Order: sequence, then structure tokens, then C-alpha cells
Amino acid sequence: MPYLSWREGSQLLRHAVQDGCLIGRDPIACAVAQPGIPSLSRRHATIDRIGGIWWIRDLGSAEGTTLNGLPLNHPQGNSLRDGDELVLGGWPLRFTEGFPGLDGVQFIERVGDLFHEVRPEPAQALVLIRGMELLFRSTDKLLRQVDSDAIVKGLLDESLRLLGGDRGFLVMRQGTGWRTAHRVGDVQEGIGLSRSVLDYVSQERTAVLSNRPLADPRFGGMSLVELHRGSLMCAPMEDEGTLQGVLYLDRESEGRPFSRFDLAIFKTFVKQGSMALRQAGLNRQALGQAEQQGELLRLRSGSLREIERHGHLLAAMAGPLRRVQSWAAEVPDPRGEAIRTQIDQLVSLLDHGSREGLMDEAPHAGHPLSAQSLQEDLSRRWESLVSLRRATLAMAEAPTGSIWLTGGPLLAALAGLVEPVLMQLNPGATVSTRWDQERGFQILRLSLPPGLHSPTPDPWSQRVLQESGVRWRWADQSFDLLLPEGPDAMPEEPTRPLLGLVSDDLNLLGLFQTVAEAGDLLLHPLESHPQPPPLPKFRFLVVDAKGTPDLEACIRAYRSHPSFATTPILVVRCTEEATASLIEAGATDWLAEGFRWEALHHRLQVLRGHTELQQRALAAERLESFRQMAGTLKHEINNPLAIISMQVEMLQRKYPEEVKLGKIGEMVERIRALVQVLQKMRETPTEDYADGSSILKLV
Repeated sequence: MPYLSWREGSQLLRHAVQDGCLIGRDPIACAVAQPGIPSLSRRHATIDRIGGIWWIRDLGSAEGTTLNGLPLNHPQGNSLRDGDELVLGGWPLRFTEGFPGLDGVQFIERVGDLFHEVRPEPAQALVLIRGMELLFRSTDKLLRQVDSDAIVKGLLDESLRLLGGDRGFLVMRQGTGWRTAHRVGDVQEGIGLSRSVLDYVSQERTAVLSNRPLADPRFGGMSLVELHRGSLMCAPMEDEGTLQGVLYLDRESEGRPFSRFDLAIFKTFVKQGSMALRQAGLNRQALGQAEQQGELLRLRSGSLREIERHGHLLAAMAGPLRRVQSWAAEVPDPRGEAIRTQIDQLVSLLDHGSREGLMDEAPHAGHPLSAQSLQEDLSRRWESLVSLRRATLAMAEAPTGSIWLTGGPLLAALAGLVEPVLMQLNPGATVSTRWDQERGFQILRLSLPPGLHSPTPDPWSQRVLQESGVRWRWADQSFDLLLPEGPDAMPEEPTRPLLGLVSDDLNLLGLFQTVAEAGDLLLHPLESHPQPPPLPKFRFLVVDAKGTPDLEACIRAYRSHPSFATTPILVVRCTEEATASLIEAGATDWLAEGFRWEALHHRLQVLRGHTELQQRALAAERLESFRQMAGTLKHEINNPLAIISMQVEMLQRKYPEEVKLGKIGEMVERIRALVQVLQKMRETPTEDYADGSSILKLV
């Protein structure tokens, strides 16, 4: 950071130039001001940073401004360099890139490398050789370490041994504070490691030496408790321009000063240690990626073995099933036809399962099928079941159009949807069908007798039907099958559940991509602040503590967002000390630095189970609400229903030929029955529809 300095008597005053400043006589308008100099203009000059270079520009003052004895020769200003002398209206100032007024012996910073700091004298050459020898040994020992924790410990230990220090601290940056990673020596709480030293080094990004810390002007005259009387050195640890931590060491007793050459060795060694620490991190990432690849290969091999085992099992099942199929051909109708139809479906499913197990199976393209052909096939399947129930099936004439049939066992899935309903028929019942049309769909409508329950397909049939674009609906004993006429009516490929990741560290993407694939999730990178609604539903949200600038604000923003109000939020690479505030901000769980991908995968599964438990608790709460509501409904609805029922009965006696009165009586009884069902509920079953919606199932 650059400074402007000037003297008032024997005292040297300084001003840190952070974002530019005005210089003049007015102390209110100017950051650097001298009201007592009449020749100084009210606003004399300005210093600004343009393109990484500091510039000074005269503001038209009467006395002018000189730079190193020469007037400013450019209207836009002149560039400044370290050590430049400025005179503004007779007021001398000095511009320095670092802290001004250091004596170079007791207070030192901004040293060069080892060769620049050695004077051309024989004795100094021996000092350089000895220093290089010690530095090589310490660096070689440090680079032999492969673990980050061992490097952190070795960096401090070797620096103390290299420079003859008594105590040392290695602190790492953590948000706006510091965290001690390692310390050596007679350490007392609150003594030695001054916050002002750490803040100065981290702000200036320079190694510092102080042989008189209590009198050092850079550290603000800290108290005797915080600063030690002995000599100290402190250097920043940087990784590609980012401050990672600070290495600090000192000598407890006075009279043992450090030299400028010591600071040069210390600075070089810390730089080598930072590089070793970064290399260890890269090695750890490489090992982690190798472990991920190995785990993926293991999972893939296990999957292939499982597919092969299932293939053998399906092949073994095929023989007995085909023998049963041949024996069923001799069973007389109608039971024989029903058995043969079911066995044909089993054979079809078996063949499809065998093909589906192949890894290189091409996706089904689909093809049109006339409605007449589909009806003939469905009629053959359904008539056998209806006859078995001693009921009647009346199929209407099929339209001339066609439906879009995807490859795969769509007919078997339709059977899994419709046939359980047909098996509920009572003897003598009649099922009739008719065709209708909506935009993009041919509708096959089944009219069913009262008393049948709505369809509840098994998960496999439901998935196949949804992927094939088939929809269904149930209302007033009418069962509609909506069959797509073409590929335009087919649904888009279903999206996998989303795993959100908030992190600026691109190295984590590979790890989380592996975890997402293992959990059948889709990785979706997110910013540190959520976008406004609407957003898709995320199954998990992972926030990287080291890759998010303001961690708690990020968690609060996502937790208050409507799309993430109930989403589990997992914080990774965070410290145990910060977990309390993170949980308070809205985080669900956390993982510390150095976690393996298996631990992350397992933790997400645990969070998924936690979410399911919460959903069950909500369902139980909803059930209790239903029961309370049912009690109220029974009291509030039954009385009006009783009056309506009584009035309908009187009207029926007076007008016995009126059919509508009978329908009203049936509806009244149905409402009364539904209230009874609500009151006796022990669970909250729901019925899902193909469009993703669901309703409470009462019958």
C-alpha cells in the first residue's frame, strides 16, 4: 500500500493512500491537509490510481506542484514511483510504496531475494553460502512431506530451526478472522501473536522484521500484553495471489536481533513452503480423483456382474414359463384364454427385461399404430378377464385414426393399469367403451358400474405409461385412457432430481459430478445468492465454505427463498467452530475439510432419509387435521343432509315417477359416506396423476 509522509518538527506523519486522495489546505475536503500553509491552495492536487499506476495531478493551484524538483508537465498528471519527492505550495511530502520512515535495521520490510541482500564482501559471501546451505536443507526436508498437515507443522518447525527462533505460530485465514494451525514454544494465551502484526502483513502482503516491536510505528503502539519485547519476523503465505495464512516467529529475550539477511531467508523459505502446501493440495486432489475413478470402475464392474446375473436368472425363468404356456393351450375357455393372455404378458415382460439389461441397447424410436389394431389387441386381453368375472364387455367401433406407440411393453403396462379394475367386476356387470378425441390424444373411455375403486397402477406400469405419454383420469365411474396421436404429445425426457452446488472452486465440480451420478442426481451450479422465483425443486443444496465469500448470508438467502425453504442444506469444508452459526443461519448438516466422496454420498443419503421422516411427520399432522375437520363436517353437514334426505323422501312419495329425485338421494348418501370415511381414516393415501399432481384418495 502506498503512503504519503511529511515531517512536523521532529515527528514523521504518514497517510495511507488506499483509493486516492485530495491534498490541500482544507481539512474537511482533503484527506491530507495543512491549514497553516497560506501558499497551499484549498484543493491543491489529487492522487489517483489508473491502470495499476498511481498518478498525481495539479488542480490549477497558484504555487503549483513539483515532482522531484520539476513542475508537473502533463495536464492529466504524472506517474509516481517509490521514493518520489513532492512539493505542493512549499509543503514537502514523500511518496513511498511501503511504510515510510523505517530505519532498515530495527524496522525492515520489502527485502529482495538472497543475492540482492548480500553486499560484495568476502565475509558476506560466506554468510550467503551458509544461509543457502541451511535453506536448502530445510526446504528439502519440507518438500519430502506429502500431507498438508505435516507440511504446515514442518514449515513452522524448520523456520524456527533455520533462523534460531524461540517461538512460532502459523495462522490460517478464516473469513474475517484467523485460526491457529500450529504453534511451537512457550506460548501463553494472548501474548506474542499480535493481531496488529497479522493485519498489517495481510494488508501490505509483505514480510516484516521488527527488533523493537513495542516501538514499531507500523503496529500502532500495541499494549505490552499483546506484543513481546523480543525480535519478531512475520511473512504472508500466498497461493496464486490469494492470502492463505501467515507465518510468525520471534525471539523471547531482548538483545538478539534479526538481520535483513535473516528476513530475506525467511521470506524465501515461506514462499517455498507455500508452494509445497499448494502442491500437496494438488496431489490430494489428484489422489481423490484417482480414488473416484477407481470407485467408478468398481461400481461399473459390480453393475455389469449384476446385469449378467439377472440375465442368467431371466434366461432360467424363460424355460419353465414357456412350458406352462404350452400346457395352458389345452385348458378350455374362458379360464384357458385368461391364463394364456396373462402368460403371454409374462413372456413379453421377460423378453423385454432380457433386452433392457444390455448396456448398448438403442432407444426405442416409436411408430404409429391404428386405433383399430390397438382395440383388437386390448379386446382380446380384456374379454377373457371380463368373461372370467361372468361380466360383459361392449366395445364400441374404433376410429380411423392412429396412436403413437413407443417400443417396449406399453400393452403390458396398460394391462397393469386397467386389468386390476376389471378384476373387481361383479357377475352380471357390463363394461362399455367409446372413443373420443382431444387435442393430440385419442381417448378410450371405459364406463364402469358403481362400486369399483379407482386404478392404482404399480410403479413399473406407471413409469412406462408416463414415458409413453399415456395419461388417465377417473371420474364418476368413467375411466379415460388418453393415448398420444403422435410424438408431439409425448412428454419431455424426465429430469433427474437436482443437486445444487454453491462454490467458486472449480476443482470441486469433478468430485460433485461423481457424487451426483452415484445418487442419480443432476449437478446444477448456483451463485452465492439465489435467483428470484420461480426455480426448479432441488433435492439437496451443498454450499462450499471455502468457495463462498459470505457463507452465513448465502445460507440465509437460500433458506428464505421459497424454492429452498425445505431443501436440506449441507455445508462442506467448514470448521467445527463455525457450525453453530451455520446451523442457526439455516444449514442442515456440515462436513469438515478433507472429506472423501464416499462420506459425502453417505451424508446426502442420510439427509434424504431425514427429509422423508419430515414428510411423514407432516403427513401425520395432516391426518390429524383431517380427523378434526371430519368431526366438524359430520356435525355441520349431517344435519342439512338429514333435512335434504327427508324432503327428498317426501317428494318421492308424491312424485314416484321422477328419476332425478332418486339421483339426489344417492348423492346425499354418497356425501354421508365420504364424511364417515374421513372420520375413520388411519392414513392419508394419495392418488398420483401422470401430470405430477395428486389428490387425497377417499374411496
